[in-house]
Amino acid sequence: MLDKPVVDGFVNSASMLYLPTTYRASALAQMEVLRKAKGYRTRWYLVPEDLEEPVRAFSQLEYQVRLQPGSYVWGLSFSAPFDETGIYAAVPASFITLKITDDCTETSFFSDYVKGLNLQPVTGTAHRHPFLLTPRLIGEPGTLSAEIYNSADVDIRCQLAILVAEPCVPPETMAAALIEAGYAEVMG
Repeated sequence: MLDKPVVDGFVNSASMLYLPTTYRASALAQMEVLRKAKGYRTRWYLVPEDLEEPVRAFSQLEYQVRLQPGSYVWGLSFSAPFDETGIYAAVPASFITLKITDDCTETSFFSDYVKGLNLQPVTGTAHRHPFLLTPRLIGEPGTLSAEIYNSADVDIRCQLAILVAEPCVPPETMAAALIEAGYAEVMG
């Protein structure tokens, strides 16, 4: 018996034709089991959490993102809004490079640093969806290290979104954890 293909927001797009020969189709094929799973929910982790925290000129920021162990990282998106003051005319994302490392395996998501411009969903008039990855299982301790480097001579406000499918906690397990932590009482 053949399974029906998954029909969701990944393949139903008004701005992108779904062709089986593209990278996107290959990445979605790798994600099919995860897309059919009922025990996962979508969560986005933002680095930095506050968009008002700039990356200083010729500097770097390092963050540790705490995920639930057993989560899958399936995509990335990056945003570096244009400067309203007009101090620099170039695209801010072209001055930002990123590196993400899984602390469990100590392996980087990419073989080298990646430009923020490559992960940006909108560049000029072109609209791209989030950058899809082959899902990466995150083990204990459930942390990622994210590094953001700025090679411009001005501060840049930017934000990286790490798109994750994390295991859902069953209601009875959550209730027991809340009682154990002292946040809830046993009803009796």
